[in-house]
Amino acid sequence: MIFDLLSLAGLSALAAVLAGLAARQLWRLRHGGSASEDASLTAPPLPSYRPLTPAAFVSSNDQGAFGEALTSVMMAAKGWRPINGKPGTGPQGVDGVFVRMGEEGFHACLIETKTNSSAYAARQMSNAKLSDDLTQLYLTCGDPDMGAVYAHLYKALNAGDASVVKQLWRHHLARGVTETMALGADGSPGGPVTLAPSQIWMQALAASVSELDRGRRYWSGTYPA
Repeated sequence: MIFDLLSLAGLSALAAVLAGLAARQLWRLRHGGSASEDASLTAPPLPSYRPLTPAAFVSSNDQGAFGEALTSVMMAAKGWRPINGKPGTGPQGVDGVFVRMGEEGFHACLIETKTNSSAYAARQMSNAKLSDDLTQLYLTCGDPDMGAVYAHLYKALNAGDASVVKQLWRHHLARGVTETMALGADGSPGGPVTLAPSQIWMQALAASVSELDRGRRYWSGTYPA
């Protein structure tokens, strides 16, 4: 009985293979080529960018948090390592502190992130305010290695060392672009504005947030019609 079943299974498999070969040959006769060749010639266009608007977020604070996370992802892709910039559990502190070791040694970038039209005040990134933030981070981090990093950042910032820079990033979610500019000692913007496409990062982060926040506490997932 078992051998009969095996034989029947073998015949069924053979029939399936023959049917597949026959279908493939029929495709060739009808289309003048193979199915795989035809598929490669008719590749579909990539879907266009789906603009993100404030309606995609439950609150403006969630939109701001999305922007800060977007900055972290984009900086990490450039080889920068994000470290904590907020002494407590709230939003107070530095939006983004990024460090890396290059050919010329240690470098750091302190970033204030704004999303869409949220307002920026120079005092948010003044050296005086950042010095207070770094002091609190040093006192509360509880890690000797991290403490050494915060101490170095404090000294380099106040010495005007070129290894530490400050920037303002603004993400325009509907347009899919990000603008960046350098900041002076008092937090005022200085220098040219750089505009770069960031649609792919926005789409990737939106997809990740949508998967993580299935309960829709922060992310509504609403797109323009």
